[in-house]
Amino acid sequence: MAAKTEQLDFETLQDLVTAHIDSFNYFAARGLDLAVMNLSSVEIAQPGASTKLRIWLERPSILPPDKETTESVRDQRLLPYECRQAGTTYKGRFYVDVCFQWSDAVTVIKEQFFFGRLPIMVKSNLCHLKDAKPHQLVGLKEEASEMGGYFICNGYERLIRLLIMPKRNHPMSVQRSTYRNRGPGYTDKAVITRCTRVDQTSVTVRLYYLQHGSANLGFTIRRREYLIPVGIVMKALIDTSDREIYLQLTSICNESYQGQKGAVGTQFVSQRTQIILDEVRQFGLFTRLQCLKFIGERFQTILEGMETESHSVVLSFA
Repeated sequence: MAAKTEQLDFETLQDLVTAHIDSFNYFAARGLDLAVMNLSSVEIAQPGASTKLRIWLERPSILPPDKETTESVRDQRLLPYECRQAGTTYKGRFYVDVCFQWSDAVTVIKEQFFFGRLPIMVKSNLCHLKDAKPHQLVGLKEEASEMGGYFICNGYERLIRLLIMPKRNHPMSVQRSTYRNRGPGYTDKAVITRCTRVDQTSVTVRLYYLQHGSANLGFTIRRREYLIPVGIVMKALIDTSDREIYLQLTSICNESYQGQKGAVGTQFVSQRTQIILDEVRQFGLFTRLQCLKFIGERFQTILEGMETESHSVVLSFA
């Protein structure tokens, strides 16, 4: 009976770090694939020729920790206790397929390269302690209650500090006096959204409210913030008319809610929508292609490798 109670206590301890271990397992099995998939290819021009060599990465893989030795060892596994005693890092080999293709060829050459070693979380799917029972953990020189969820770096057990971040893909209104420093006409109000891709990389987009009723979209590239009138961005994203944009923006409000705290009536929104659309026309932009060209021309020199791409491709990377 006592043994059964002890086993239940171990399971309770394991539940404390299950989310942390599952997060690392997702990174190793799926997240790393998505991260590599979203990396842009690199083109290298051949001197004196019109052909280009395109290079990109595919199929990353991490192996369980093994001993870094040229000697023939009966057990090649690297166990956590060995890293603690030797003051080393519990890490596994990291491989990625590097693909090469000439612009005038159909054949793709793939070669697996060794990219060093990555730290492995204790008791994750890549750890040798995975699914080990309490008596087996003792045989591997671990505590019977070992629950994992951490890394061993230079012999020390290290935890990843979880930072508090805004909710993903969720707009949040903010009022800060520093927003007035963006330039003349800026107010202290903005809407912030942390836009997150499927590979969990993110970019924070800020929508600044201006004194004359319009808004500018701000985002950061290489630690520098760029600002674009939001009307130009809306017309560049989809091929539509000003009337359709006007109807979509004003259809979400109702005058019957205007008396409530924080509510915005249709008249207020319609005035601001008209200001935003008029601002786009002041730039001489009337169609989606004109807006794409406007944005593409300004960011083509900022983004590397975009010199020969179309304006729509430049907009997607910006």
